[in-house]
Amino acid sequence: MEAGSIIILNLQDPREKIIGKLLAISPSGITIKGVDVNSFNDWMKQFTHKQTAAIIFPTTVFFPLHRVVSCYLDENMGDVPSFSSQFKVKTKREITKVL
Repeated sequence: MEAGSIIILNLQDPREKIIGKLLAISPSGITIKGVDVNSFNDWMKQFTHKQTAAIIFPTTVFFPLHRVVSCYLDENMGDVPSFSSQFKVKTKREITKVL
C-alpha cells in the first residue's frame, strides 16, 4: 500500500470502519483522510444531489496501530464493486480527487 491509495480500516476500541485515502503508515500508526463507512452513502449523496451546503466532511485522522485490526485496499471483488467504483458511477468523480 502506498500513500494515495484508497483503503478501508477496521478498528477496535471503539469498533469502527473507515474508508479513505492513505496519507501515511508508520510503526506507530496510520494516517488517513476519510469517512466512516456507515456515512459513506450519505457523503456520496452530497455530490449527486447538488446540495448547497455539505453536511459530512472527510477528516484527516491518525489511528495508533493498537486500534487497527485490519487494513485493506478498496478493490472490486468479482461482481461486487469497490467503494471507489460506486463513487465514480454515482458522482462521475474520482474519489481520490475529492479526498
